[in-house]
Amino acid sequence: MPDPFQSAFEQHREKILAQWMELLAFPSISTDPAHHHDCLACAEWEVQHLRAMGFDNARLLPTPGNPVVFAERQGLPGKPVVLFYGHYDVQPVDPLEAWHTPPFAPTLIDGRMRARGAQDNKGQHFYALKAIETLIQQNALGATLKILIEGEEECGSHGIAAAMPNWRDLLKADLLLVTDIGMDGPRAPTITLSLRGMLHLTAELSGPVRDLHSGTHGGVAPNPAIGLARMIASLHNPDGSIAIPGYTDGIQPPTPDELEMIRAMPFDAAAYRKATGVPPTGGERARPVSERLGLRPTIEVNGFRSGFDGPGVKTIIPALARVKFTSRLAAGQDPARCLAALETHLRQHTPEGLTLTITEKGVGGSGFRLNPKSPWVTRATSVLQNLYGVAPIRRWEGASIPIIAELAKISGAEPLLVGFGLEEDSIHAPNESFALDQFRNGYLYVAHLLAGL
Repeated sequence: MPDPFQSAFEQHREKILAQWMELLAFPSISTDPAHHHDCLACAEWEVQHLRAMGFDNARLLPTPGNPVVFAERQGLPGKPVVLFYGHYDVQPVDPLEAWHTPPFAPTLIDGRMRARGAQDNKGQHFYALKAIETLIQQNALGATLKILIEGEEECGSHGIAAAMPNWRDLLKADLLLVTDIGMDGPRAPTITLSLRGMLHLTAELSGPVRDLHSGTHGGVAPNPAIGLARMIASLHNPDGSIAIPGYTDGIQPPTPDELEMIRAMPFDAAAYRKATGVPPTGGERARPVSERLGLRPTIEVNGFRSGFDGPGVKTIIPALARVKFTSRLAAGQDPARCLAALETHLRQHTPEGLTLTITEKGVGGSGFRLNPKSPWVTRATSVLQNLYGVAPIRRWEGASIPIIAELAKISGAEPLLVGFGLEEDSIHAPNESFALDQFRNGYLYVAHLLAGL
């Protein structure tokens, strides 16, 4: 039998592409205050588009930051309530000179839409909206549907995080549908069953009142760069595990079934080394890679700066050393408690004669894991298998979407994370793009997932 959704997509293909390009033309860069009005204009465009789709009550919800786009369409009695999440903000475009086409002049080249946000997340939430529009037009949507599209995902989701506790009744749902995520390969549909939480901290270690001559003062004055290096080294045991007392407390242990599935996940160490230039030897080396990535916490140094690093020689003891940390957290860890433990550990390991200052710190949400045998996962598995002809990969993800855990908690909904992003899409980098095949497959996935609910 012909697929009615495939037919609808092909019938309206040019109109869908034109609308997608309209959305991509907004430079809705949430990290740059100069683009605040562009973010507002983009949000208002989304509201008007949802109203044209049949969501008469589409509107903006104010937050302390950028507004949230919200719309609701009441379904039939006894049917589930689906809450769809996306974001309309995008990353900055620097370096601009590296782009082959203007980042906010969307261009279709060789079957790929090229623009900032083409995939992350305008492309990935817009195919869902178009699928929902088709379901409405074909009278194939029985579920109540709520749309939530925020405008600060790329800078921490602070506005929605502050406002959400007041929206419990508004957001109450059974399923939290998220497409802001990727797949393992072009023919490897993927269901993501976990996300890690995150925290960040920036520390400075100061000593001398100025840079000192390393000959006159070497061996006498404490060196902030050496002191900070030793503090960093104290964070991990020789086997790669985290050495901070109590840091791993509360981690939700995997069930035997989960552990079996996770350890059975294929991993090609040679391919990893070819892609990254390094072997997969980080973290707790006694554990399999898939377990390290999806079930265990990390503390990473994102940047370290001190003293002179130009060409030639400058014989100094630097006055200051600075480090930036992020930590990915496993399901069950309390981000605030972990942040406090990290700060306490650093203070306890500050060398004599040097001063530690925490200049930035914060938490970005908890980690969570999903039940791989839930009815929603089973339904998504069936849809993806029919779409691709192969069983989907089940992935325990190491990355974070900080707002998802809190949104699931407040709404009471079970998250379902399936997206169609690929590495070659170059999100957060120059020349971001999204293939029309990926867009179409995302559209078909959402349409078949929600049809008949």
